[in-house]
Amino acid sequence: MSSLALDDALWALAALAVDPRGLKGIWLRAPLGPVREDWLLGLKALRRDVIKIPSNIDAERLLGGLDLAKTLQLGHPVKQQGVLAQTKGHILICPMAERLPPESASILTQVLDTGLVHAHFGHDTQDTHFGLVAIDESLPEEPTLAVGLAEQLAIWLDLTTINPKDQPSLETLDLLERVERTLQIDSRAYQADIQRFSLLDTELRDICELAMGFAIESLRAPWYAARLASVFAVLRGAQAVSAEDMGRAARVVLTPRAKGMPAPSEPQSAPEDASTNPPPEQAEPPKAQSANEPDLIEADSDSDSDAGPQLSEAPPPDRADQTDPPDPSNPQVQSLESTILESALATLPLGLLNQLAQGQRLAKKSASGRMGQVQKGAQKGRPLPPMKGLPQNGKRLHVLATLRHAAPRQKIRESTTSSGATSTAKTGPGVKRLQIRVEDFHIQRFAQKSESCIIFCIDASGSAALERLAEAKGAVELLLKDSYARRDHICVISFRDKSAQLQLPATRSLVRAKRELQSLPGGGGTPLASAIKLALETSLQARQRGMTPTVVVLSDGRANVTLDGVGSRPIAKAQSLSWAQQCKASALQSIWLDTSARPDPQGQDIARAMGANYVPLPLANSQRMASTVKTLQEIQA
Repeated sequence: MSSLALDDALWALAALAVDPRGLKGIWLRAPLGPVREDWLLGLKALRRDVIKIPSNIDAERLLGGLDLAKTLQLGHPVKQQGVLAQTKGHILICPMAERLPPESASILTQVLDTGLVHAHFGHDTQDTHFGLVAIDESLPEEPTLAVGLAEQLAIWLDLTTINPKDQPSLETLDLLERVERTLQIDSRAYQADIQRFSLLDTELRDICELAMGFAIESLRAPWYAARLASVFAVLRGAQAVSAEDMGRAARVVLTPRAKGMPAPSEPQSAPEDASTNPPPEQAEPPKAQSANEPDLIEADSDSDSDAGPQLSEAPPPDRADQTDPPDPSNPQVQSLESTILESALATLPLGLLNQLAQGQRLAKKSASGRMGQVQKGAQKGRPLPPMKGLPQNGKRLHVLATLRHAAPRQKIRESTTSSGATSTAKTGPGVKRLQIRVEDFHIQRFAQKSESCIIFCIDASGSAALERLAEAKGAVELLLKDSYARRDHICVISFRDKSAQLQLPATRSLVRAKRELQSLPGGGGTPLASAIKLALETSLQARQRGMTPTVVVLSDGRANVTLDGVGSRPIAKAQSLSWAQQCKASALQSIWLDTSARPDPQGQDIARAMGANYVPLPLANSQRMASTVKTLQEIQA
């Protein structure tokens, strides 16, 4: 990778350092390594108020709450500020942000969006603003940063594409030195220039059209791109935004959010009769724009950073003679648009560019990954916020939460003289007994991922054994290789002749799976109803053991053997549809891979009744089958 990506990352770093309130933050995809450490050192050199927060930070630490020690000591509620209120105007760094608890990620999203911190205890509200650097260290197949939080951050950077041996350009190094000297003198030195800076309507139109071409649905993205282009121009000391500024802003704001490929603009046809249109030199000059007609868009002010760009009432003095915006058909305007598009596409990976060019939409990663569903319990797992309840039936008392609930109520309980009140007898000189009641009890809660179980139903009948049985065996082996890291279990059901058989119980043993699959016979009829019935029973057993089952059927759907082992196509199809409907009623996740040479209507009908994702694979191989199952699992999770 050339140094273009490194220059963009360093320019984005400088932009966040001078405008954390407007840009709000950076989603930084970077594992631990020299590139990330150098980037963070550069940020700390520009800003001295950089604070690191852990990924397991809870809601009370973020928003503030009750100071339990002082409350118990003084006998009245004592509040303490949270991190978000204490670090107003600072830059927060959160390593491993993809592991933020959902509650903490929601709080950061809300505070970034509204600029208000609502205290966890009481009804206090405080204004705040900060810049967030969310460091995402996830692997390609793992869950990433929460979608809502990522959408609040203007800049999306991927440092994994940067070679540690790359060096920034001289222009970038000069920029960082100038910004560092300026911010050391005054941390708000650039704010006045950013507030006064404005964009032309044509410049905003180009950004919005590029965002539409990339199929970006969020309206924040083009606004962030316009804001960032203005910041880049201010950092250069220019009076206007250049195509380079807009291209660089598009590369770090719009390109990472792309879901489609912009269509190339068609050249306009020449007029049929040139005599009807005067030549350019004889054309009537454009009229001067009225002073009351807005043509500029100003960046938002510091007092209202979350509002979008506002129309200015009049052009600035240095642009008072500005004429009407250029016509989009003007060759110069078309050249500017193509330049910005080429700049935006400069950092797209080749594979992604081909995928977008073919019109394929990118599949979003599930927040829960490919592992099983989240299960709440009282014994083990990731801690969840405590809740009110009695410590019984294996549930454990959360001591701190219980004390936090009881501490601010001590004075009221001391003055209570009812018969049900706890005695306030002293246990020593100047020491009073803490009154804790049943309504104060809070219990501990935990969440853990359940294990997944992929149940393969392989058609080993005579119609499929010669063509697809070998590919199915290979797909199971490929999926089993990755099952240990994902805590997946593999189960294989084969159906042929007169009934279906459990060929391989749930296992993660690759050796056992290979041994069982190699001995899998083929030939005979297609007892599809028996296979679906056995798959449903096996999945219900997996649920009882705490697993999340997914049924994958590899068949052409041409059922011809009934549950009694008798050959009858109408009865076999009716029984298959009946058991498929029971699978759908059980909310069983299922995938149907049609292995016939041509998509068969019978397979489609049964897959629809089963509520399965139907995928025809007339030319499938082992690798494609395994990839299809992985992709559909991510979508269903």
